[in-house]
Amino acid sequence: MTGATSQSSTTPPSPSPSSKAGTSGPAPLAEPLDIVLPLAQYAALCAELALFPDAAEEIFRRYGLSSAEKRSAVDTAWKERLREHPTEYARWQEMFRQCHAHFAKHGRPAG
Repeated sequence: MTGATSQSSTTPPSPSPSSKAGTSGPAPLAEPLDIVLPLAQYAALCAELALFPDAAEEIFRRYGLSSAEKRSAVDTAWKERLREHPTEYARWQEMFRQCHAHFAKHGRPAG
């Protein structure tokens, strides 16, 4: 993963699932959530959005979330799932921290 952005000793924000997915009501997902956006990718997406909010559209496209409707559906599904499964939420938090540290050091991926 490459990029021009580099930050020294950046403390990640208190991780919470993405809230930038959109404001319209989510439509149900056609495929299982783990296929649409696995937990590790959701954590990476949230970390990138936290660090690079000005590149949100490009970031969403790279994760296959070009439409606001799909973003909202995925975000809502993950928020509900993580709220209902504390162990999985703890895994998401750790993945978020790792991704945040990686992207803060190396910048966002090209693409």
